[in-house]
Amino acid sequence: MAKVIYGGGVAGIQGKVGGSVHSRTRGGPAMRNKAKPNNPATPAQMAQRAQLSRLSQAWRALTEEQRTAWTKSAETIVTKGVCGNIINLTGHQHYVRVNSLRESNGDATAAGTPPGMADFDGQVFGTTDDFTASVSGDAISVPLGDDGVEGIKVAVWATAPRSPGKAAYKGVMRKTYEGAITADQETAGSFEITAEWKEKFGALTGTAGKAITIGCREYQDGEYSVSEIMKTVITA
Repeated sequence: MAKVIYGGGVAGIQGKVGGSVHSRTRGGPAMRNKAKPNNPATPAQMAQRAQLSRLSQAWRALTEEQRTAWTKSAETIVTKGVCGNIINLTGHQHYVRVNSLRESNGDATAAGTPPGMADFDGQVFGTTDDFTASVSGDAISVPLGDDGVEGIKVAVWATAPRSPGKAAYKGVMRKTYEGAITADQETAGSFEITAEWKEKFGALTGTAGKAITIGCREYQDGEYSVSEIMKTVITA
């Protein structure tokens, strides 16, 4: 893999160009040969493809008025691409994105209805100081904040056990937990992601001294809040 310094009006390239793939790494821009992608067709991949196909078909079944409403709603959404460029979603992209998240979070809102403006001002999650993971307790506990009350839907992305000195980034975090806060969790001031984490990464046995980093988000009608990052060292 070669490192690249751009110039001549080109500030950065991401993606495939001919037989090469351009990317950004910790060491700077890099270029490598294009490889034939692996397609293991796992059950999760196949389910996602089926969902995208189904939602695209549902989009085509909407009325012109409904599609126009989704297009106007998409104009309020701004996302950033891998090069930091601003991306404006189409109505179709917005529809598929929102309804994928609705289905994932058990949201019963009618698929044809564009989302309202989400309000994520509350303190749903606690602080990293109260995030704990224990081998002897066989538990990974995520703290709730003052606004972490019954019924609020949350999702957590997590890493496998890693060296405490390693920084976590989006590419190493996997969606691990999603659900609505229960009355018992509100009373306890926390919720466990133990079973879901172990299903993704294996048992906690032998991981004492390593660290877990999580990103916590609140869900509202097809949107997630900005991720709140917490890190803890696993105790014995």
